[in-house]
Amino acid sequence: MATLLKTTCIQIPAIVALVLLCVLIGRGGEQNGNEQIKKHEKPGSRLVGVSCVCYPQYTSRKKMEKLIDTAALDKPDIILLTEGCMQNTPRSAKREEKNARSEPLPTPGPITRFLARKAKQHRTYIIASYWRKDPQGRGRYNSAVLIDRQGKLVGYYDKVFPTIGEMEEGVIPGRQAVVFDTDFGRIGAMICFDLNFPELAAEYKEQGVELLCFLSAFRGGKMVPALAMKNQCFFASAVPEEGGVIVDPLGRTLAESSRYGRIIFSRINLDSQIVHIDFNIDRVRRLKEKYGPLVKVETASPEAVYFLTSLHPDKSIGEMMREFKIDTRDAYLDRARSVRQQHLPKAE
Repeated sequence: MATLLKTTCIQIPAIVALVLLCVLIGRGGEQNGNEQIKKHEKPGSRLVGVSCVCYPQYTSRKKMEKLIDTAALDKPDIILLTEGCMQNTPRSAKREEKNARSEPLPTPGPITRFLARKAKQHRTYIIASYWRKDPQGRGRYNSAVLIDRQGKLVGYYDKVFPTIGEMEEGVIPGRQAVVFDTDFGRIGAMICFDLNFPELAAEYKEQGVELLCFLSAFRGGKMVPALAMKNQCFFASAVPEEGGVIVDPLGRTLAESSRYGRIIFSRINLDSQIVHIDFNIDRVRRLKEKYGPLVKVETASPEAVYFLTSLHPDKSIGEMMREFKIDTRDAYLDRARSVRQQHLPKAE
């Protein structure tokens, strides 16, 4: 990203300070603020390996086993599979058969048992989308199911916004976002059509999700980096063939699938924060001066933000920010809202 801000955005002295800071740190690919620092703090760098298997719906179990085994070669912490990656019935099955043979979670069915075996074998989380039977017999859900490293069911998220066609074919909409606390961080899931509804992403942001897993039959395009930036989280997608991506909170693509490379991998660091440049140029400079290579500072000039990442073995980015009184971007915007209210003229 470019590292020069327009003079219309900040005054000349701020530009000089920013240039000096950029020379010092280089580039890479007050109290309220501290309260909004991500809750999932752990000491030191939190590197997480993410793999996305980008193959079509209704992949056979034999083929899927080979794909998972290939993805596991990178030793990921989590493997994502596409929407409807496997089903217990053929596409041509009637609605009643699809409902009847959907997975009876939390009791594991054939797909869940298979994924549990692979997750345990490779000591990785697996998240996949397939049909879950409604226990009251009203139909089925399109669910994102999370299995842990021991092969145990963590839980499931039911697609909140199925397409009209899905609902007319018996798919019941879910009610809300579902957050999973894993051993590496806090994650959430969205399925395909969900991407079109910002209120769902806002629920995840409110609950502090650090990685959103998008299991889909469509790619999402520019909506994906836009959502990652708006929600300040990492975003990974598993879609059929091309266009599966792993994106950072600045909206930068770290990996992307193609017809020649349908399994993608990236190692991300969840111990990171977005902060606004306003009031923070000198504070971030002093942060870098103290911690040197143990903190990574990246500048997104057009957006006027820093992306701060801890590489310290014992200190989180939240601890560093508190030390130098650096607000998160959200905290700074909340403060701006509060000051605006104070300066609004009284209604006549």
